[in-house]
Amino acid sequence: MTRPFRALARPDILRTLCLLAGCLLLAGCSMFGGAREGRAEDAGDSGQHVAMLPIDTLMGDWHVAAHVPWFGERGRVASRISFKADGESKVEVLRSWRDGFSEALESDAGIARRGGPGGRVWKLRAWRVLPATLRVLEVAEDGSWLLLDAEDRDHAWILTRAQVVADEAYLELERRMRGHGVNTDRLRRVAQVPEQEGRLGFEPAAVPAPGR
Repeated sequence: MTRPFRALARPDILRTLCLLAGCLLLAGCSMFGGAREGRAEDAGDSGQHVAMLPIDTLMGDWHVAAHVPWFGERGRVASRISFKADGESKVEVLRSWRDGFSEALESDAGIARRGGPGGRVWKLRAWRVLPATLRVLEVAEDGSWLLLDAEDRDHAWILTRAQVVADEAYLELERRMRGHGVNTDRLRRVAQVPEQEGRLGFEPAAVPAPGR
């Protein structure tokens, strides 16, 4: 005869509660990444010290070479992001883009707060409304490229200092992004110059150029 739940022996209850607590702890540790050797990885279990990422490495202008975009970013071309330090823990974020190469330049701005292991977790409000958490996954030693994703990995960005990235170099950055658990099948390259518009792998512009 099956015993009702209230009749469980005390050791069974304790084992059940311990198992549940362990599962919750593991789930919480998996939500935030750390960083070792330029990579944002799970450092929670290793106990290793995570070095603070030099803020100067990330500041300045970046071109969006590719992205798994938020819904409002689809169809943009000539997309750029500029970071400017505002004190020790805040970063001014300026984004600019066009909906087509013949369209007017648009922009918006916001403030991100750095935290987490190595200062690689950035919290901000997208469009000044939606709370979002970005993570610095990896940055080149020479500061030529930067990989970002959102906390749930549903969105990601490949940023480069160069306006135009050669196909071979882009594929290497895509491979690195895949190594961080991002679904690169959803990545779309962003046209930075008119010659890239309509090419295979590039996201179509919201307002295509005439004849495209």
